[in-house]
Amino acid sequence: MDRTYQVAQSGECVYAARHSGLWRIDADGSQRNLFANWAAADGIPALCIATQADTLLAGVHGGVARSFDSGESWEMIPFRLPAPLATCLCLGADGWLAGTFADGSFLSTDGGASWAAHNHGLFDHSVNCFALSPGAADVTVYAGTSTGIYCSYNGGRLWHDLELGSGRETVLSLAVAADGALYAGCESGGFLRIKDGRVEPIHINNEAGAGAVNGLALLADGLAAQVDDRVMLKQTGGAGWRTVADGVECLALADDALLLGKAGGQIEIVPASDLRQFNR
Repeated sequence: MDRTYQVAQSGECVYAARHSGLWRIDADGSQRNLFANWAAADGIPALCIATQADTLLAGVHGGVARSFDSGESWEMIPFRLPAPLATCLCLGADGWLAGTFADGSFLSTDGGASWAAHNHGLFDHSVNCFALSPGAADVTVYAGTSTGIYCSYNGGRLWHDLELGSGRETVLSLAVAADGALYAGCESGGFLRIKDGRVEPIHINNEAGAGAVNGLALLADGLAAQVDDRVMLKQTGGAGWRTVADGVECLALADDALLLGKAGGQIEIVPASDLRQFNR
């Protein structure tokens, strides 16, 4: 099965990082593997993706692939040996970051042409996810790791760990609200809300019980969480959580809609108007 690892939207196109490569889904529904010509001989899985206008950055085995023309042409940029495995990417205002499975965080300040490890203060080198400050207004970035959350105030050059109070948590997903509140999805179930040094655990009560929070999306009037392979929604002021989708492999925010990568390769966009119906 062609697993979908991550989805993202840029303009009218949706991009899906899949085991078979990096796919682009156009507005008319047509799909194309952007790695097909570049890696036709071997086939290269795309493990994660970050987008910014026509710029695409994809995590691949041994490094990253970059494109400045919406995926029409690619350049492979290897990391140092032994080659780390990229798990997450973000395009910050002061540099690009790549998180890895066991080698920490790598930073590029030249548009992805070269990468260097920046792990000072990052004592856990298993990086699962990144989150930038709202609108990338400054150079604050958060990293979710296998033992908690680290923060950098200078674009990933120096890190310090955040005190969570509840002990060590494997953090699988992060999202930052417009008011600066940080939401962290945990492997143990539920998530944390961190604001002004205060840590608030939030439990997701549902008929299927607790599960790993693999994804988070902050909507204009609610919060969506991917719990195992289900997407749970809680509207602002709502009484509780409700299931809005299942069979989901990954989740992303597209404007005020949810972008879902589903088992079997389908990509689904759920508008906010449809989501509100689940909470009536």
